[in-house]
Amino acid sequence: MRQRDRKRQLRPADPRLKNVKVPDLDSLDDRRERSEYKAMRTAEKQHDKYKTDAELVPGRILEVRTNYSFLVEAENELHEATLSGRLKQFSYSTTGLAAVGDHVELDISDAPNFRVENILPRRNTLSRYGDGRFQKEIIVAANIDQVVITSSWREPRIKTGLIDRYLCVAALEEIQPIIVINKIDLCEDAAELEQTLGYYRESGFELLYTSATSGEGMPELKRLLTDRDSVFSGQSGTGKSSLINWLEPGLDLRVASVSRHNEKGRHTTTQAILLPWSFGGHLLDTPGIKTVNLHRDVLEQIPKVFPGFAPLATQCFFRDCSHSHEEDCAVLDALEQGKIPIERYESYLRLMESLE
Repeated sequence: MRQRDRKRQLRPADPRLKNVKVPDLDSLDDRRERSEYKAMRTAEKQHDKYKTDAELVPGRILEVRTNYSFLVEAENELHEATLSGRLKQFSYSTTGLAAVGDHVELDISDAPNFRVENILPRRNTLSRYGDGRFQKEIIVAANIDQVVITSSWREPRIKTGLIDRYLCVAALEEIQPIIVINKIDLCEDAAELEQTLGYYRESGFELLYTSATSGEGMPELKRLLTDRDSVFSGQSGTGKSSLINWLEPGLDLRVASVSRHNEKGRHTTTQAILLPWSFGGHLLDTPGIKTVNLHRDVLEQIPKVFPGFAPLATQCFFRDCSHSHEEDCAVLDALEQGKIPIERYESYLRLMESLE
């Protein structure tokens, strides 16, 4: 038989998809994950439960060990838990399936093999986004009351542009922001300090000057943290761990010095973790974030939530005013009158340009 005749006799593979009934979704645990299968199921279905013998109790994730392994607090006890095989099959838009601070339902029926059977809807998230076209979401923390935006006056030098970005994130997620300028003992010019940061206080933000060395501002900070779930985040090397050790000496978090070569902080917190305060509430300590990348989808909201712009945006003639070239713009009028520092407006333009 010739080669071309042999090819004619071969039947093509059946391209049709076949339905396969899986009575117990937990049986998928033993199967190797396939991205094409996960893409067939949406995360909206994750709350549908199929197990009938599960014993579920409410809990909260205190630490994410891996994508599928967590430290969960439930019924005043700590448990090592893994993610349910059912949840592993859903396609998520984030890099991790669960985040520190997530409220979950924990299955304790097969103790000590505890399993997270459900991740409850989040009240809010503190996220950053990766670079690139698709901007994958990286959730830093979930279900928090306030974010303590920690910077330092010197060593490393303050980055007000980073504070602006954090304030935008807090406004978009409806998280109460607290601006903490640490290492205030290194400030030699109080007038320069107020000129740089007074705009935030005038715009209605909580602004504290602190020093873990001298104790300045620390009692006020402790008062604001009491009975609240707070996340400390901000530039590396600004003294977050030193502040936390002052507030809760028993934690004894590791601290490191700032590089003398480039005044950049060294990471001492390597992963996010939720810890209880002795005076009520929780601390969510996170690694320092050098840059905060917002998602491009929030571009149209930035003119309304940028620090100090919210009350002015409603006074602009155009509802979708970008505060860059339009006539009868309340923000541009305030800038011309000196009510908005030119540094803050330039920071706004840089943020808008980065999202276009």
